[in-house]
Amino acid sequence: MLKRKKKILLLIAPLLLIGCLYIYDASLNVYNTKTNDTLVYKNQEFQRGYETYKKFYENGERKFELDKQIGKTDNSKFIGFKESVWKIKGKPEDEVIFVKGLMSEGVYERK
Repeated sequence: MLKRKKKILLLIAPLLLIGCLYIYDASLNVYNTKTNDTLVYKNQEFQRGYETYKKFYENGERKFELDKQIGKTDNSKFIGFKESVWKIKGKPEDEVIFVKGLMSEGVYERK
């Protein structure tokens, strides 16, 4: 009887974990990619560029801390490549966001 309960638990636990992660991923806000350097969310355009880079980076290192994940881009998939959108500590999320992906990262400011 004990072996049977262990088998059932080993089958149900991963399915439950994947289900919870899928629901969490589906509930994130989606930022649409307009061009390579522009994201759109609720009719607000966020852009990145050299001026933004100079404000938030020093010698290639970040001068800020990340707070929490607030969304994902429309290029993100549940299984596969993801670009996640993060809030920067001390900055309002409707003004400045940080996008982190597998091969790139950048700070976007609202224009």
